[in-house]
Amino acid sequence: MAVSLENPLAYCREKVSGETASLHYATLFQTDEFKAFWLGCFTLNHELRQACLKQLEAGLTQVKLGWWQNALANAVENSNPHPVITAISKPVIAKIPPEHWGELINSVASGCEPKRYNSLADWHNDVLQETKPWGKVIQARFTDSDTDCTELLEFWTTATQLCQLLRLAKYLDQGFQPLPVDVLAQHGVTAEQLKRRGHSEATRSLFQQVGEHLLEKANGAWKTMPADQRLFARPLRALFRMRVAELKVHEAAGNKMLTEQKIITPFKKFSTAWTTQVLRW
Repeated sequence: MAVSLENPLAYCREKVSGETASLHYATLFQTDEFKAFWLGCFTLNHELRQACLKQLEAGLTQVKLGWWQNALANAVENSNPHPVITAISKPVIAKIPPEHWGELINSVASGCEPKRYNSLADWHNDVLQETKPWGKVIQARFTDSDTDCTELLEFWTTATQLCQLLRLAKYLDQGFQPLPVDVLAQHGVTAEQLKRRGHSEATRSLFQQVGEHLLEKANGAWKTMPADQRLFARPLRALFRMRVAELKVHEAAGNKMLTEQKIITPFKKFSTAWTTQVLRW
């Protein structure tokens, strides 16, 4: 019997996909089944991050994360699963070894910790390690569980780094500065200058170079991704292209990422999602 996705979709939309959210548009042209899968993954990530970031006592965080680990590991036996589990799909979750959920939860928790990177490679590798556990979930969604998701994960990782660059002002407020030490040194920019939100020609050049580097890596990974995975990962591609549009707006305004967040219009998000899904850009 087909499982109703109405309530799981409503739950996930409330958590991560409001009417003007990028994720809403990125999944707009997906079937309910695939929309539920992607929104379920993003909502699970959101729930785990909230448990790590909002709990004031470490013990409470561990209780919440432990609850999720048990719910995911025992999803097959549960006749009344959490809406996120229904969204991702119990049959998909059933293909994943129970112990894997602990690895995924630990990777999300690691991503909530402020870090310092020495090089672009360090930054990329750290975000890749946080992304890799989601590869098992993606593999389980394919009929062939041995699907090689290397390029998909490379694309997802670099798209995440681009988002971190664009959200630098927000991350600085949280004590996280992802730009590597050696890249700052190349441009004569100090971490203290970033903290003070000090814009200059040096910071403009810094953001320009890092943005171009990330676009090149992401587009390279996308081009070498197998065609069936490119079709499956259209929501990720749409989100990435929305971030690229934001980057262009930043560039036109002088790359003042330390104090400003550029928001693209709902129509731009809609058209980006449409050309991604229908025209397959």
